[in-house]
Amino acid sequence: MAETIAKTMSGLRGGRLLEIIVIAVTAVLIAVFSATVDGFATAGNLRVILSNSASLVILSCGMAVVIISRGLDLSLIAAMIAGATTFSILIAAGQPAPLALLVTILVMAVIGLANAWLIAYVEIPALLATLASAMFITGLFRFAILRGEFLLLLPKSNPAVVFLSGHILPGLSTPVFLMIAALAVTWVLLRHAAAGRTIHAMGDNFQAARLTGLPVRTTTLVVYVFAALCALLAGLVMSAASGTVDFRTVTNGTLLFDVILVVVLGGIPLRGGRGGVRNIVIGVALIAILRNGMTLLNVTTQMQDVLKGLVLITAIVADNYLNPRDTETDTIGDL
Repeated sequence: MAETIAKTMSGLRGGRLLEIIVIAVTAVLIAVFSATVDGFATAGNLRVILSNSASLVILSCGMAVVIISRGLDLSLIAAMIAGATTFSILIAAGQPAPLALLVTILVMAVIGLANAWLIAYVEIPALLATLASAMFITGLFRFAILRGEFLLLLPKSNPAVVFLSGHILPGLSTPVFLMIAALAVTWVLLRHAAAGRTIHAMGDNFQAARLTGLPVRTTTLVVYVFAALCALLAGLVMSAASGTVDFRTVTNGTLLFDVILVVVLGGIPLRGGRGGVRNIVIGVALIAILRNGMTLLNVTTQMQDVLKGLVLITAIVADNYLNPRDTETDTIGDL
């Protein structure tokens, strides 16, 4: 009996305990907000939560795959803005939406490949490589392309913009549909693709994965290109909804921290090797409910940032306790 309990606690400590805690906290928040905030427990507010969470979910899909492989992508938000800017400039210049999208996908693939090349072949730690990439992308697009402007207005009458901000079917908005599609693709990649098995092996023990002959370098290319394409999709959803591409999202925003918070809260350890779509959904559910409830309560943006910062610190400490590094899995400079 004691041995069974010990095994159960060991399994919980290894990963599921944080998920259970986050689910419980989310349930409590839903109950509290439903009882105290007018208009929270309505179908209309649920649709708002889903639509407002679409870009966060899509970005989290990209970041989750990167972190599971034992990486980190600090250029994700800069890439998102770069993709939205490229697409917006092309359609504003009168280019057909399919051509504009194809060119933008190629640009984003180049960004992902550049990150992966620096990490996998030059062997620069992902933390430094993607930080430098974020600075380069932001500077290039803001100063060389937009001439110092930080806002780019989208042509709202353009059919592509109307489509991205509209509905696929009655009751199903395009952002929510794209969010579901991103989750589905991520699930297939991690659970059913050969690259997904290598991604988990890289995160579990990178040196062992490389020594056993797994294609860790080419898989790194897949990981960071996938993250860049997720950034593009999120950028299109966000810019179409607001009608602008705002570079302050990179320089002054906290979206990158929200994405990392979602991944860690969902139960994906920062050391990599474990996690999936379920973890993304769990993490986003808590952040989306918390953010929506605080907004309805008229909590200031600054106070929301303080609270999310405290939650992030708590989640990282919990991750460090529940998923400790050891001599078998630790690698110097793995981030």
